[in-house]
Amino acid sequence: MMATSAHIVIIGASHAGLSCAERLRTGGFDGQITILERDPGLPLQRPPLSKTYLKADLTDGEGAFVLRKEDWFDNFKITFRPACEAASLDPVHQQLSLTDGSTLSYDHLVLATGALARPLPKAADPPNLHMLRTAADARLLRAGLADVRTALVIGGGYIGLEAAASLRSLDIDVHLVEMAPRLLARVASPVLSEHCAALHRRHGIQLHLGTATQDIKTDISGRITAVHLAGGQKLDTQLVLAGIGIVPDTALAEAAGLAVDNGIVTDADYRTSNPHISAIGDVARAPAINPVRVESIYHAQYSGAVVAARLTASAAPSHEAWWFWSDQYDVKYQMAGLVPAEAPSVLSVTRAGRRENSVSVWSYDGAELVSVEVANDPQAYMIGKKCLEAGLSPAPSDITNPDLVLKSLLN
Repeated sequence: MMATSAHIVIIGASHAGLSCAERLRTGGFDGQITILERDPGLPLQRPPLSKTYLKADLTDGEGAFVLRKEDWFDNFKITFRPACEAASLDPVHQQLSLTDGSTLSYDHLVLATGALARPLPKAADPPNLHMLRTAADARLLRAGLADVRTALVIGGGYIGLEAAASLRSLDIDVHLVEMAPRLLARVASPVLSEHCAALHRRHGIQLHLGTATQDIKTDISGRITAVHLAGGQKLDTQLVLAGIGIVPDTALAEAAGLAVDNGIVTDADYRTSNPHISAIGDVARAPAINPVRVESIYHAQYSGAVVAARLTASAAPSHEAWWFWSDQYDVKYQMAGLVPAEAPSVLSVTRAGRRENSVSVWSYDGAELVSVEVANDPQAYMIGKKCLEAGLSPAPSDITNPDLVLKSLLN
């Protein structure tokens, strides 16, 4: 257990960083906790930034979207330093140099630096080209929507799709361009991809799949006026949102000599190659737990709780199946497990839900159930998630049997 005189510094007031700080206190740590956050103001919840935040009435401020209120920091005796960024890390002397010229020493450092939006290749910085990762990004996008009637979203991942749905709900005509031949190609089964594509087409989104942007046209003021696709099609637009993925923010760790490989590499306890430094959330990759880096709220909270448990010598959290969700229009997509890459050994079967336009997709790698994806079917999601956590792999023929009572899978 960390000594009561110890100082734990957390970089990043994210879901991961804040969860870790809270678990440190509830686990009995009485020392000093300092959280550094590069953005000004109180931290905002990230999931709504591509959804309800874009169309919300903010005349009374952003209070509904705050991740932790000011009194939370007071109640847990946490020093919160917004608009404060670490410029460099000295792991030998356990000290941070901050961008304001000051230094900060630590006994243990937790890196919850998250990830950065991947920039659009070969793009300059037009005022109507947006990315969407941080609260600052969301504020700029909201401000840029005034009088916009046509928009172009580049990227058919969850962020791009959620933002496209939000823009469409504002009566904006939306084109969406995706280089892969289907939406959500890296993270969803082909069945769920097609369900999602059909949903967006019904709402008037014009999808351009299997193509890429080739050229961007700007006017004399530097604003984008049109985008040319690789096939030659010209799309006029007043606003472009690039949602082409994220890259882990490893710059600080890499410069300090920590092991980095598509994220800060950690062991199963989220300890980095330096025993006095942990990494959690989107920036962390723990090969002992999962070969790929996991980006989700649950992983953020779980990794933060694991580090807090280790530092306070308290019970480690139980590990659930990885879970994710996405709200698009009136459909809630929920996923448990990790969808396997398309391969001869992979089989996906579908089951209609009890609600209209609801479905669940159960994916197997060989005979093993590895993921369950649902659209508006919370019962199938709950039961599928429990099957994954219990190591149960119901036969695909049982899943496709309409007479099967799903609850019987857990007996």
